[in-house]
Amino acid sequence: MNGSDLFALPLSDELLGRLETVLRDAVKGEDPFLNEVAAHLVVAGGKRIRPCLTLTAAELSGADISGESLLGGVSVELVHLASLYHDDVMDEAVRRRNVESVNARWGNLVAIVAGDFLLARSAEIAASLGPEIAQLLAATLARLCQGQVAEVRAAYNPERSESDYLRAIADKTAALMSTACRIGGLTAELDRSQIVELTSYGEAFGMLFQIRDDVLDVIASEEELGKPPGQDLAEGIYTLPVQRALEDRSVGARLRELLGRPLGGDERRHAQQLVAASTGIVDSGAAAREYAEQAIKAAQRLHNRAVGDRLADLAEDVASDLERSAAEARERFERLAV
Repeated sequence: MNGSDLFALPLSDELLGRLETVLRDAVKGEDPFLNEVAAHLVVAGGKRIRPCLTLTAAELSGADISGESLLGGVSVELVHLASLYHDDVMDEAVRRRNVESVNARWGNLVAIVAGDFLLARSAEIAASLGPEIAQLLAATLARLCQGQVAEVRAAYNPERSESDYLRAIADKTAALMSTACRIGGLTAELDRSQIVELTSYGEAFGMLFQIRDDVLDVIASEEELGKPPGQDLAEGIYTLPVQRALEDRSVGARLRELLGRPLGGDERRHAQQLVAASTGIVDSGAAAREYAEQAIKAAQRLHNRAVGDRLADLAEDVASDLERSAAEARERFERLAV
C-alpha cells in the first residue's frame, strides 16, 4: 500500500501550491476560532485527489489552468472536508489524518457547525462559477446525504445486499469524484462529449476508490490509515469484503456469529482476521478491477491522449496496488484465522 503517493497525479508544484493557497483562503472567515477549526484538516494535509482530478480534467483543454478551475476544485474539496467533520461525529472518531479529530478536540457541536461552514463556503464558490456548477454541487450533496443515510439504515445488518452496498458507495463516494471531474471539464469549457467521458471516469474511479478504502479498513495498520482500522466492522458497516467473506465457507459461519452488534477490541480484531483470511479480500480486489477497467476505457476516449493516459494510469495503479495488497494480506492473515 503506497499511501498518498499512489494518488499523485502529475501536476506542477506551482499549480499545487496555488491550489493550497486558494483552499486555505477559502476557509478563512471573520471569526478566528472558527477559522482555526475549519482549517484543522486542511493543515493536516491529505491526498487532494478530488481537486487534482478537477485540475487534470481542465488540462484537457490544452490551455493554462484558470482561476475558475482552481475554485471548482476547492469547492469539491470543501464538500469532502465537511463530510469528514460530520462522519467523525457520527463515528465518535478520535483521529483523522494522523491528528486529533475536530470532534475529539473541540466537541461534536463545534465539529458539526464547522462542517456546515465548509459546506456554505463551497456553495458560495460554486454559485460564483455559474448556475450549472451550483446546481451540480447541490445535487451531488444530496447524493452524499442519500448514501450516508442508506449506510446508517443498514448498520448491523449482515443480510445487507451487495447491490445496496454498491448503491450506497456510488452516492457516498463516486458522486463527488464524478463531480470533481465534471467541474474540471465545465470550467475549462470542453466539448460536452468530453465532459460526459470525464463524468463517467470519475464515477467509475470513485467506486474503485471506495472499494479499496473498504478493503484497507480490514487489512491496513493504523499508521497506514491515519485512523484505527476495523472501524466499519466495529460500527456495523458491512462492506464488500465482509459481504464476500460471509459467503466463504471456511470463515462465513464464524464471522456471522460476531456480526449484528457492536464489537469490542478483541472481537473486532478477530472479525478482521476472519475477513482478511477469507476469499472476500481478493474477491473485492477483482470487483474493484472491473470499475478500474470502466474508468480506463472512459479515459481512453478522451481527445487529449496525454491527459487520458494519466487518468488511465491512475486507475490502473490503484487497482494493481489493491490486488497486490489483497493477495499479501490473505496470505498473512490465513494462519491467524484458524
